[in-house]
Amino acid sequence: MAKKTDRRPVARQEGARKEPAQETPIGFTRINYILFAAAAGLILLGFLFLSSPVFGGGFPFVHPFKGGVNGWLTMNAAPVLLVLGYCVVIPIAIIKK
Repeated sequence: MAKKTDRRPVARQEGARKEPAQETPIGFTRINYILFAAAAGLILLGFLFLSSPVFGGGFPFVHPFKGGVNGWLTMNAAPVLLVLGYCVVIPIAIIKK
């Protein structure tokens, strides 16, 4: 005959209970705001790379890849950063629950 086992739930300690993340009135948590900040950083960096030193762009130091309008940062890195910020990270920050 099979043994009877006692399947009572184990009592947790009071301090070990995980509290849910606090939500703001619009339903965002801390993670959402961190993702929004990351997206804003990507977008800001993309626009800084997009501003070319040839036109007196706002880049605070010398471009690592000189070349002005046709430089690697302006033609390749800036559009990728802007698309990642606008089309990937911001939607994730809005959808993430």
